[in-house]
Amino acid sequence: MPVQSEPVPLRPLPLQELQYLDGGRHWQIGQPIAGLATLTPVRGELQATHLGNVLEVKGRAEAIVTLCCDRCLQHFNMTLSAASTELILIGAAESDDSQLVERLDPRGSFDPEHWIFEQLSLQLPIVNHCGSHCPGPATWSSASSGIDPRWQALQNLTP
Repeated sequence: MPVQSEPVPLRPLPLQELQYLDGGRHWQIGQPIAGLATLTPVRGELQATHLGNVLEVKGRAEAIVTLCCDRCLQHFNMTLSAASTELILIGAAESDDSQLVERLDPRGSFDPEHWIFEQLSLQLPIVNHCGSHCPGPATWSSASSGIDPRWQALQNLTP
């Protein structure tokens, strides 16, 4: 039975080193990602290949996060899943014509952990909603004094 190797830690890799790796660099991901609070380690894989003036990055990753519903304030778990391919230019920016294009300094590094962080962060919902079973916001009965029960403590302060 083959022994599975431990995933290689996701550390920045100098582009000059990556340039000389035939077939690029492959990472098996099985660890927490800095800045991303997950219930499970992030699992997936990533491939970075230096193609002269561009870096081709292909990856997929998945993890479970706990979010708070914006409607009912209950916590719920959600699976984040990302699969992406990206070409990143390598070289200094020539002028203002390419401000929106991501570039890497040829003397710099590629940070695989940060790339995975970005891909999974883009999958987070703008509005957290626990689903169709959401009970909605807490309500109070109109038969009561008409005061929101969350403000009851303030009413007790009046003489």
